[in-house]
Amino acid sequence: MRKELINRIIEQRREVNRVVRDRTAVSWVELSLTIPQLKSLFYISRHGKIKISGLASGIKVTPGNVTGIVDRLVEQKLLAREQDSNDRRILWLTLTARGKTLIDELREGSANELAKILEKLSEAELNDVFHGFELLAKAASSFHEEQNGEDE
Repeated sequence: MRKELINRIIEQRREVNRVVRDRTAVSWVELSLTIPQLKSLFYISRHGKIKISGLASGIKVTPGNVTGIVDRLVEQKLLAREQDSNDRRILWLTLTARGKTLIDELREGSANELAKILEKLSEAELNDVFHGFELLAKAASSFHEEQNGEDE
């Protein structure tokens, strides 16, 4: 019974994700970026600034491959290389204003579509959804802490 309920929850999550993804697909489809380029932009967005070696390990590609990815993102003015003020040998990768705007728009597109879906619910239903997500976030945080504790 518990396993079946977990599977039903996973299926419902997939359905919501499918609807959100389908409604925001136009902006994603129109991008002239590869998956590794998108992964790079999102990774750098999450970390603020990063060295090429950190990006390579973060998106799980070789430093040689990441150099080509970075070159193309710099050409598109989505990414900038900045020398470290204390050590000129170190290059930091940061999102440009254009890169930040792109990532924000992609993230907001999904959030806006989810908000439209949530608008269909009553106040009581919204409270139920909130409580469910609150419990899920708490379990995810606990799971993450357990996994990190095992790695150390």
